[in-house]
Parts: sequence; C-alpha cells; structure tokens
Amino acid sequence: MTVSTAERQEESWAVTSRRALRRLAAVTWAGALLGLLVGGVGSRLAMMLLARLNPGATGLVSDDGFVMGHLTLETLDLLATTTLIGVFGAGVYFVLRGLMIGPRWFQILSISLGPAVVVGSSLVHVEGVDFTLLGPVSLAIAMFVLIPGVYAASLTVLAERWLAPEGRFMTSPFFLAVPPILLWVPIAPLLGALLLGLAAFEVVRRTPGGAALLGRPAWPWLIRGALVVLSTVALVDLIQDTNALT
Repeated sequence: MTVSTAERQEESWAVTSRRALRRLAAVTWAGALLGLLVGGVGSRLAMMLLARLNPGATGLVSDDGFVMGHLTLETLDLLATTTLIGVFGAGVYFVLRGLMIGPRWFQILSISLGPAVVVGSSLVHVEGVDFTLLGPVSLAIAMFVLIPGVYAASLTVLAERWLAPEGRFMTSPFFLAVPPILLWVPIAPLLGALLLGLAAFEVVRRTPGGAALLGRPAWPWLIRGALVVLSTVALVDLIQDTNALT
C-alpha cells in the first residue's frame, strides 16, 4: 500500500510536533525547578541575609511586598511567582538556544551574562527600601544580579542534559514526557504565542523559498546583535543606578 504525499506530510508534521513538545516540556521543567530554587529560595535567602546585616530593617516591607527577615505566607506567593518566571525564562531559552556559539564554557558564560544584566537592571532601582536602606549596597546589587545569571547558567546545563537523545524526556512515552507543559497554564497566552510562533516558523521552513530565506547566515547574527544591544542598554542603566546608590 502506497502512502500519499499528503499523508507523508501529515506524518512529518506529527513527528515534528511531538518532538517539539517533548523538548519544550524538558526545558519547561528545568526552568520551573530553577525558578523555584534559584529565583525563589535564592532571593528569599538573599533578603534574609540583608535583613540580618541590617537589624533595623527586620519587619519592614520590601518593595515587592514581603516582610524582611521573616518567613510568612507571602513567601509562598514569591515562590509561585518565581516558578512562573522560571517557566517564562525556559520559553525564552527554548526559542534562543540555537543561537549559542563557541565552546561550551563560552555558551554558558554568554547565555548567563545577558539575563544577569537585563534582569538585574530591572531589579536594581534607586527608589524604595531594598537598595536604599539595606547595606552594604554593593552586596545587595551583586546578589540580585547574580541570581538571574545563576538561573540562566544552570538552565542551559540542566536543560541540555534533559534534551539529550537518550534522556528521559526524549525516550519515555509521550504521555509521560509532556505533563510539565501544564506549568504554562497560569500564563497560557504566552504559551499560545510561543506555539503559534513555532508553527509559523515551521510553515515557512517547509516552503522552498522560506527554507532558503531562513538558511541565510545573516539572520542568527542579526538576532545576536539585537540581544547584545539590549544587554548593553541594560548594562548602562545598571551602572547608572549603581553609581547613584553608592
């Protein structure tokens, strides 16, 4: 029995979709876990350390609404929030991971510096109490720049391990591999946008003209250049805030 072109194309789409969902599930689980541990637990420990170094700040409410120096129910909100941020970060990594170049050490370094600077610049600010009442200021800034950097570096190590062809996510039954995608439910619109983007990319890639267009080496370098510009702008903002605080 012969298989029609349409059936082969449908089978190819099915294989591609299942493989993509497996990979997204692996990266999502890594991102959620690290968002919880590095982002949530790590940032809470950082705030507790700063509260210990500044006894007068114990009991004050941070700029994010958490009581310094105490474990409260709001801590659970922080852990849930950082887990979802970790899921979002996993989606960003899933899209951009193909842009990594150079030896492995350079890949880990380069992919961690960007988030450290961009996220760090959004966390460090000259208003409020987090960086004006808590000292030493240099330690506070360093910790909240380091946390997203450690998250990103750990994500690429853990995610790539789970994405290995012999890994559990790639070899286990499909219905066991993809449940981590449910972690996207609270931010479902972002997942929808991600899947639509991936589907559109695949449609273009499957056309002869689209494949030739996407195959041009200039595209990855343009995206890398845009990321460098974004990181540079964030670095300038971070330096300005640091100078103002110190």
